[in-house]
Amino acid sequence: MTRDELYINNTKADLNKTDITLSYKSNLLTDISKIISNRSYTIRLPKTAKNLALIECSHLPSSISRYPYLKHKGTLLRNGVEMIKNANVVLLETGETIEVALTWGNVTNFAGVVNDGKKLTDITHGTVEGVDWVVWSNKGSNSAQFPLIDYGFNSDDPNVWYHPVVTVKWILDKIQEQSGVTFNFPSDKLTVINKMIIPLLTRNDSQEIYDAYPMTLKVTGYDSSIIKFEAVGDSTQQYVSTNGSRDIYPKFDSTLKLKGTIEVSYTYSQGIDYLNTPFQITVYSTPTKQEEIINIYKPAAYIEPPYIRLVYSFDTSATVYKDGYFIISSGNGKQPINSVSGSLSVTITEREEDVLLGEKFPLVPNLPDIKQIDFIKAVASMVGLFALPDGENGIKFIPFDNLSANKSKAVDWTNRVIMAYNSVTPRNLQYTLDNIAQNNWFRYKEDDNVMGNYDGNIQVDDATIEYERDAITLPFSACSTKGGVAYIPLYSYNEEGELEYNKTNPRILLLDGTKGIFKGLEWTTLIANNYQTYKGLINNAKVVTEYIRLNSIELRDLEMDIPVYLAQYGCYLAIIEITTKENDICECKLLKL
Repeated sequence: MTRDELYINNTKADLNKTDITLSYKSNLLTDISKIISNRSYTIRLPKTAKNLALIECSHLPSSISRYPYLKHKGTLLRNGVEMIKNANVVLLETGETIEVALTWGNVTNFAGVVNDGKKLTDITHGTVEGVDWVVWSNKGSNSAQFPLIDYGFNSDDPNVWYHPVVTVKWILDKIQEQSGVTFNFPSDKLTVINKMIIPLLTRNDSQEIYDAYPMTLKVTGYDSSIIKFEAVGDSTQQYVSTNGSRDIYPKFDSTLKLKGTIEVSYTYSQGIDYLNTPFQITVYSTPTKQEEIINIYKPAAYIEPPYIRLVYSFDTSATVYKDGYFIISSGNGKQPINSVSGSLSVTITEREEDVLLGEKFPLVPNLPDIKQIDFIKAVASMVGLFALPDGENGIKFIPFDNLSANKSKAVDWTNRVIMAYNSVTPRNLQYTLDNIAQNNWFRYKEDDNVMGNYDGNIQVDDATIEYERDAITLPFSACSTKGGVAYIPLYSYNEEGELEYNKTNPRILLLDGTKGIFKGLEWTTLIANNYQTYKGLINNAKVVTEYIRLNSIELRDLEMDIPVYLAQYGCYLAIIEITTKENDICECKLLKL
């Protein structure tokens, strides 16, 4: 007789006499975003005083408890063996009984990656050079970060340079770090993944990076009522200033933010209301056309005749066009300045226009517009991996080949089978797998600019199933090859010979020294290298259902990537699903290898 003990939030619950039914689910041949937890069927707890107290009397409409809306910690003991710990317990409903359910073996944080819909561009980023941004400039030669890729521009064009790339591993590490999920890849597959790169094909800017690198204007002198200053910054700022000048020229139409203080000393003149004399920022759209004057007042002042000293605080904005500039002057331009000191910083508001050559090129804002889970799925599928939960917050990626390689570790269940018939015949035998067709297409994202077909197909010789399906469609487009490197039509020239920037679909490539190549990522190649065992699984499929006697310890220690052996049929089988019944009897669905 099975004896179950259920603890919820470390408190033992009263149970009915019926066994708790458990379901163990493998994710073999399952989309990673649909990873299914091991789970219990509905557990009906009696409405004893102890259980009602445990659920904080949530069975009453007047209850204000949050208990039904939270997940609770569960532990299940069977015949004294701790089968499940750190399960999620949820209250389903109350009626004649209290209905709860357990899930375990799931990755709570990974469920967040799946369900929150975050994109790669939602990865948080900082403002450190070389980590969060690089200078986009002509380096003179290609490198691992600026590899040789044919983007469509002439190599001697002074207006453009090769775009930076990031590694797939760099992105995966960011997702792990920020989601709290650990990815465990087999070493041989990681060797391939480590060669994968993602070209950054957009040219988006980053307000965080703008704000982190203001240009400081240090006062150097004065000329009548005009303040002279020196710009302290770097050549990758989004604005320029002539050294020792009064003028700032942005590289594009933009809103500049100014913040700081300047202290000015004037010759004292009676009859002038110095406390209400504004400091002026004059904005010009052209050297001769004044657009606007921004007046800045600072009421605090102290007077030392024959001079008056005023402190002006800057915290304002000025819209300046790329052909214009702005100057800073004192008062109404008529009061002569005796001395001046102070500084202010200039930052810029994020713009809709593209990052220009010579500027800071932010990495995360230019990652592909792809959901994080779709990115993980794409990488895993390209190297033939399926996913299993690995501890509380880990995912281990398993090659299909592991199922065959692990035959030496197979568990012999021969003597545990409860035969349904006198003859050696399975209790149930199916000849098809769900979601498999005669033609299973593995595709890249459609793109009219790609010459050639880089899709692949795994065929199943079974006239009784659907004719075709798209097994996998990657969020990347394929690449043609020109001159031995990948070709991405990001730039072109119009009839006047002017360079034009074109939007294009995301790409994934391999790094070959300092070249970005697509060779090796054709689906025909990927299938040949990574899907041979998978082909065998879905061709001539046989799904066996048997009743098998498994005790609590064996269920606790199940490894879904280890096959089982049944001598009755002389074959190895992969576990698909196990459902517990009474007295250690389990219904097992097994796929013949």
